[in-house]
Amino acid sequence: MKGNILFKLVLNLIVLFNYTNIISQSNTEIFLLDIKFKLDEIEIYNVKKISNNKGYNNQPIFVSNDKILFTSERNLQNDIVQYDSSENSLKYLTNTLTSEYSPIRYKKNKVTAVSLDKKGEQYLRIYNVKDNTFKIPFTNKIVGYYNYSKKIKNQIISSVLENNELVLYTSNLKTKKHTYIDNNTGRSIHNIPKNKFGEEKISYISKKDSIWNINYVDLSSYKTKTITTTLNNNEDICWFKDGSILTSNKNNLYIFNSKLSKDWKLLCSLEEYGITNISRIAINPNNDKLALVNSK
Repeated sequence: MKGNILFKLVLNLIVLFNYTNIISQSNTEIFLLDIKFKLDEIEIYNVKKISNNKGYNNQPIFVSNDKILFTSERNLQNDIVQYDSSENSLKYLTNTLTSEYSPIRYKKNKVTAVSLDKKGEQYLRIYNVKDNTFKIPFTNKIVGYYNYSKKIKNQIISSVLENNELVLYTSNLKTKKHTYIDNNTGRSIHNIPKNKFGEEKISYISKKDSIWNINYVDLSSYKTKTITTTLNNNEDICWFKDGSILTSNKNNLYIFNSKLSKDWKLLCSLEEYGITNISRIAINPNNDKLALVNSK
């Protein structure tokens, strides 16, 4: 019994340490860019900072072509915010006693997010943003980062804290069934465009080698395969509809398209817009808006 308590305490301290490091990155900002992209060329215009407060603003994700969810600091904790570019409006969706991270739209009036309380307890929660209530679908996996299957209802693919590392699982929010995929993984988990590999594939970051890889898992067979290496071990990526992968290094954006080159290619610099240290990036379904995080 003492061993189990000690093990749980160690895990919670590791998770808390991870998020304390994130929170300590003060003054992270989220920018929204209108873009025109084709093959390996990009035009950027209407660059705008959409986070309007000091402190931690991070983990943007598009829920439609115009609406973005992200986590934002207020009153010494982090809540979920929705930004609507068509109305240029910000709206807080949660007001809880915990901090929320990695928000994703689940169903109408509901979002999922990773919650972290002041005791270091961390769970995936389903929030009803209409009445500010929540449910915890399962407590036997400490979810750090995740995304949804587009094909399998209520199914998430997540990096879970286990044995002092992040381990990739699929988990069903209804049946609570968990299936192991891979170990020593990262935070960037994405649906791959259908025209790239056919059946449903999910990309994730493998950190088993000194140079990290972008892998994919086939959810029909659970087989994994390497797509390419990361750029300078940057695990933050997103996918264009044509199957190109976007990543960053400091103030620069880079593109990888296996049909054009085996290497990452410099796409553009954002230094002129005051963006000097890019981390998280996300693209909308139409591929005409890009959200990114700039760390100071």
